[in-house]
Amino acid sequence: MKTLALIAALTLASVAVAEAACDDVFGSSFEQIGAPASVISSSAQIQTSDGVNHTWFYRVPATAPPIGGRPVLIWLHGDGGNGSNTGVAFRPFTDLDGAILITPSGINNTWTHASADLPGLPQDAQFISLLIDSLIANGVAGARVDRRRIYLGGESRGAYMPYFLLQRPSTKFDFAAVAVNAGLLYCQAGDGDCEASAFSATRHNAPTPILHLHGTNDAAVAPPPTSTFNNPINWSVDWRVFNPIKFWALQNGCFSGSNSNGRDDGIIRENFMVGGNSATRYDLTGNGASCSKYQLILVNNGGHVIGGQSERIWTFLKGYCRVDSN
Repeated sequence: MKTLALIAALTLASVAVAEAACDDVFGSSFEQIGAPASVISSSAQIQTSDGVNHTWFYRVPATAPPIGGRPVLIWLHGDGGNGSNTGVAFRPFTDLDGAILITPSGINNTWTHASADLPGLPQDAQFISLLIDSLIANGVAGARVDRRRIYLGGESRGAYMPYFLLQRPSTKFDFAAVAVNAGLLYCQAGDGDCEASAFSATRHNAPTPILHLHGTNDAAVAPPPTSTFNNPINWSVDWRVFNPIKFWALQNGCFSGSNSNGRDDGIIRENFMVGGNSATRYDLTGNGASCSKYQLILVNNGGHVIGGQSERIWTFLKGYCRVDSN
C-alpha cells in the first residue's frame, strides 16, 4: 500500500483538472442576469454509435441565470425508473440556485454497468459522455451551461454510474462533484476502462469530490462490511468510507491504506435522523482539510436508497467547481 500511495502522489501532479470550493457562488451576492419568463421543461434525444436513441429530460428554472452560465445537475434513476419521473425532489433547491436539472433515461428503464462501450449492450456511458459534450457546446433550450459546475448523481442502479463515469476517459474529468445513493462498483468482463478490485493510477486519477450514501441494512445493494459487521476489524475491507471511494481518495492523498493513527477511519461531522434511524456523516479530514471532499452518510439499519436527502446532496455538490489547472 505504501507503493500505491507513492504512485498516487506522483500521478496527482499530472492530473489535468482540480476541484475548488465555490464559496458564495450560490449565495445572496451571486451575480445573475436576466430571467426566463417561466420554467422550461421538455426532453431531447442523443444517438450513440450503435444507432440507439437515448432520451433525456431537462428543467431550466425561471430563476435568473448565474452570470457564468447555469450549473447542471444530472441525476440518474434506479431500476424501473426513467428520466420523466426521477429527481423531482431536487427542484426546490436547483431551481433556487438557477441550476438546470437533467434526468436521462436508461434503455429499458435500467443502465448498462460499464465504463467502456461493451458490444451488444446499450451504450449508456457513451450516452452521458455525448450529453455532456452537447451541454457544453449547445447549452439547454437557449440557456448557457457553466462547464465548471456540472454535477452527477444517481440512486440504486443509477448510483453505480458515477463510479463508472469517473473512470471513463471521456468523462472522468468532467464533473465538479458526484453523489452516490445506494450504489457500488464492479467491472464486467471486457470493460478495459474499469477497475474495482485494486487501486489504479490510470483509472482513479480524477480529483472529483464524492458523497456516498448507504444504509447498513440495504438488501438490494449490500454495503461493504464496516466495523459494525466484522470484529476484529480488517482494514483491507472494513473502511467507513466505502471501498469504491478509497481508490480516488488514495490518488489524492486522503487515504493511506494502513489506517495510521486511525486516519482512514473517517471523522464524524454530523449526526442526524433519517426515517427514525440514526445517520452519521463522515469525512476524511484526518488526512488533511482538503479531504473533506470525500464523505459518507451511513444510516444505521437504513434500507435501500436513503430518502429525504436532496437538500443535503445538493448542498455538498454545489460547494465545488471544476477548475482547469492551466
